[in-house]
Amino acid sequence: MSETLRLFVSATADLEPERAVIGRTLAELPVQIRAQIQRSPVTGISYAELFERVARCDRFYFLLGQDITAPAGAEWELAWRLERSVLPLRKAGPRTPAAQAFLSWAPVQWIPFRSQAELARIIELDLIDLLLHPANRYGLSVPELERLALRRKQLREAQAEAGGEPGGAEGGGVLLDPGRQEPLEGVEVGA
Repeated sequence: MSETLRLFVSATADLEPERAVIGRTLAELPVQIRAQIQRSPVTGISYAELFERVARCDRFYFLLGQDITAPAGAEWELAWRLERSVLPLRKAGPRTPAAQAFLSWAPVQWIPFRSQAELARIIELDLIDLLLHPANRYGLSVPELERLALRRKQLREAQAEAGGEPGGAEGGGVLLDPGRQEPLEGVEVGA
């Protein structure tokens, strides 16, 4: 008997459009599966209902934007307490002090993304990996498994051709503060 893939998507208030990327990406996979995407309703949710939704998910996607907003913080805490499989994603860009504190408080390997297209690629690879579960939990046929494996190979090859390494600060580098005039090390020469 095949299982239903259950996803829970938690996003800060500024990332509603990015939340929709997950549903579109799932719909565009080269296979048809039974899936359910959960979230907290905009109008609010009881703790018992939230507990039930998070407890039943196979994958918990967490999207962090500029600020940590309700109910995302409570959803995050509950997902970890229930030992759910969490994929922590953060949009590149400036953050509020509260979001910076949240990032430092949450010692996980955050996956950065800069655009909806980049988020879709990350989600697609993750969904394919979930669906290619060794026990074939989602009841896929051999041709469907082969299509997913081929798609994963194509995505990884495209990623490798694009450099495979993150750019910007995620790739390492030195950031200079124009308000700071003294040299980072050594002696300043000329002014």
